[in-house]
Amino acid sequence: MADSLVSLPTTLAPLPPILHRGLMAVAVCGFLSFLTSVALFARLAFRLVTWKRKSQARVNQFILLLFNLVFADVQQSIAFLLNTDWLRRNAIDVASPTCWAQGWFVSTGDLASGVFTLAIAVHSFLDIVHDFRLGHRAFLACVALLWAFVYACALIGLALHPADFYVRAGAWCWINAQYSRERLWLHYLWVIIAEFGTVLIYGLTFLILRRRVQESFYTTSDTQLRAQSAAKLIIAYPIVYVLCTLPLVTARLTAMAGAPVSFPALCVAGALITSNGWLDVLLYTLTRRAILSGGGPGDALLDERHRALDTFRLRPDQAYGVTTTIEASHVGRRPSSRHRRKGSGQQLGGALGLGAGGGGGGGADSRTGSTEELVGVGLGGVKTRTVVHTVVESLEMDPVGARGRTSFDTRSLKSGDK
Repeated sequence: MADSLVSLPTTLAPLPPILHRGLMAVAVCGFLSFLTSVALFARLAFRLVTWKRKSQARVNQFILLLFNLVFADVQQSIAFLLNTDWLRRNAIDVASPTCWAQGWFVSTGDLASGVFTLAIAVHSFLDIVHDFRLGHRAFLACVALLWAFVYACALIGLALHPADFYVRAGAWCWINAQYSRERLWLHYLWVIIAEFGTVLIYGLTFLILRRRVQESFYTTSDTQLRAQSAAKLIIAYPIVYVLCTLPLVTARLTAMAGAPVSFPALCVAGALITSNGWLDVLLYTLTRRAILSGGGPGDALLDERHRALDTFRLRPDQAYGVTTTIEASHVGRRPSSRHRRKGSGQQLGGALGLGAGGGGGGGADSRTGSTEELVGVGLGGVKTRTVVHTVVESLEMDPVGARGRTSFDTRSLKSGDK
């Protein structure tokens, strides 16, 4: 009896007890995702607005993609938060506006979340591995096209079946089970592509970063540490996305194949997919927390000139504070080809905290540096003098709404002559 109720597209009243309990769990997860996603969306919007008031530079492309991903998560969470209306009514009413709204937000939210998860993976791969980013106008055009694609997929279905496109689809409202081809071609095909694409791209990025770290590809310790951190952290992104989306995709494809799917299975899958929002917030807050902090290095990362690798923490266990690194070079040694690739300006940029911007992480290569100077001692010989430049960065966090401050203390320490 329960299996037949799942497959029917009609109004369901009253709710079976097992479905009532399941929808409560889904609604709680949806509320948690809505709350956290809106909070992160507001935080990013506040950071971007306040930064643009004092800077004419263009915004970092990664942060804009993250902003769009969080907006997609907000829409997805609204879809499953609407289950509270079914709990209040003790019925899923296909004739109500809530049913149509839920079907719309499920279609657009799920698809947009997958599209921008894949977009971030592609952008990170091209930036970190190939040192390539689109121009500003081309990038904005791509973002607009992605949203146009998401909404076009939803509008095409409504244009084809305006009367009964969104009805009860098991435990909530979505595309009518009679339109299985529309379900596949307008939704699940693209979600599956996003799943496999995200796993493949992040997997390749991980392997390339690990090889580069082992071969000491990066010329400064700062970039090397960021690459090590990124290689460890990026594994979490495809795992979270696939874990959240695959159960519901599997359940829907199983139903399309004619096999029965139970209410508990749909509710578990629904709770997982709507948890994608709060898990994204947790994931990006932990791995890219610098872009959320106000003032100093956090503000600097909003600039388009910084690379995707710069947004990672130096180490997975790194906390904010003061970090001092001293690097000494040795006169008489010929630099390796790896150091020569970056050019002679790398060391000066590292000492000033500017970086070269190449190699997938040059935007914040190093804020410390040391040099050895050759000092003449008359006609009889040459001696060396080592000058160590140390930059101490202290980040002071003001209350929300106030401008963060970063103080830079640069000292030059001269060792004894050799």
